[in-house]
Formats: sequence, structure tokens, C-alpha cells
Amino acid sequence: MPSLTSNTQMVPFPPLLPGASEPPAVLIATSAYGHEAIATHGHSEVLSWLAAAGADGVEIRRELLPAGFADFTDLGRACADMGLAVVYSAPERLWEADRFAANLDEQLGEAVALGAVALKVPMGHYTGGAQVDWAALRERLAAGPPLLVENDQTHESGTLEPLATCLEDAAAADCPLGMTFDIGNWHWTGTDPLDAARRLGPFVRYLHCKGVVRDDGRLEAGVPGDGELSDWRTLLTHLPAQLPRTAEYPLQGQDLTALTAAQVARLRRL
Repeated sequence: MPSLTSNTQMVPFPPLLPGASEPPAVLIATSAYGHEAIATHGHSEVLSWLAAAGADGVEIRRELLPAGFADFTDLGRACADMGLAVVYSAPERLWEADRFAANLDEQLGEAVALGAVALKVPMGHYTGGAQVDWAALRERLAAGPPLLVENDQTHESGTLEPLATCLEDAAAADCPLGMTFDIGNWHWTGTDPLDAARRLGPFVRYLHCKGVVRDDGRLEAGVPGDGELSDWRTLLTHLPAQLPRTAEYPLQGQDLTALTAAQVARLRRL
């Protein structure tokens, strides 16, 4: 497991608090390019696309790193050299019923080695944590980046009540747990994104942007249409101002730098 100290120079991340005067930061999730593109080109070339496209950062996805990958410090340094802030996304859940997932410390160590400004994980199965659990999490987070739980596409950690309960309990215990608000994922659980924004807005620190298309009754991620962007603007009135946002929808085409630049510009105007 990487140490909770790192030589990686962290790229400053724009403010996460309401009222920031700078334009919102726009990142791109490496998953936007798909497994095949990442395997073919590697992260170094992907980072160059993002830098050339004017992105402020990259969301490094743990599931897209090679099996046995351990060079987190070097990858973080490559991101910093490109001027890209890093959010680290790990697919393992934070909660396993009444206890924290066993690999939380490993994820935090990897995030620190990357120089990540935040670690994003699914909430998992939260049934109510004892005060001692929150105290333990506070202690762990003191040496690492902010921890953000995300609404995923499951009913246990992608519906409103469990997420609200977890975040409200954390706040009551003075534990600095924030939220990644994935606009698209709410549709998989039948939750109204606007209702979620109204309830969870005070906890949100990071925005996942994902268009949703229906194909033969199935939902799939897609490039958001103008109508979706209009709906998102209404939703954003219930969230902190100038939230850093990430494109987590497919980016596919001949000129990926130009395509990425166009999407960066669209999300920055939200």
C-alpha cells in the first residue's frame, strides 16, 4: 500500500465553496474514452489530450489501471506536469453494513500518492454508523484528501434516503464526508435528480455530468443534449456555486482533443 505521504506536487484545485468567482473547473473522467482507448494509448497520451483541450483536471479511474498497478506517484507526477488536478475514483464501496470497507486505507494511500484533491467512492450499504466509526473515519481522513461518496446505479447507494442519512449522520458527528453528485445515475434508481439536489445540495462538493439515453428500454450514458443541459442549469441552482464538474459520458471520435475541448467548453458554461 502506498504511504500516506507523497512527493507528488498537487495541482491546486479551484475552490469547492459557494461563491467562488473563478469559472468552474472542468475535468474529464478517463472512463469517458473507454477501456479500449485507454489500453491502446495509455494514460500518458490521454493526459496530453486533456491538457491540449483545456481541461482543469482528470478523474483517474482505478478500474482502468492495469492489474497490479502500483506506480501512483509517477502517474500523479505526470498529471501535475500536464497541469491537471486529480480526482481519484475507486470502485470499492465505503460501507459494508455496519463497518467501513477493509480496503479504505489502501484507497486513501493511493489517492495521496497520486496527489489527488479528492477520493471518490460509492457509499455502499449504510445502515447507520456508531459514533466510534465516524471518529475512526475522521482520524483516517486527517492525513488524506477529502472523501466523497457518490450516488451510484444501485438502490442501496443510489437512492435518496440512504445517502441523506449517511451524510447527515456524518455531519452530526463532525466528520468531513462530502458527496459526488452524479446527475445521470439518479435515473437508474428512479430518483428525480431535482429532488436529490434539493435534499443533498449542502453536502455536494463535486459534480458528475452524464447524459442519459434510452435504448430498447435500457438506460445508457450518452453525450448530454441541449435539453438536458437546460435541466441541469435548473438543478444547479440547488447546489453550491461553481462546483467542479467532470464529463463522465462517452467521448468518441477521430479528433479526441477537439471533441474533448468542445465538451469542456459546454460544461464550463453551465
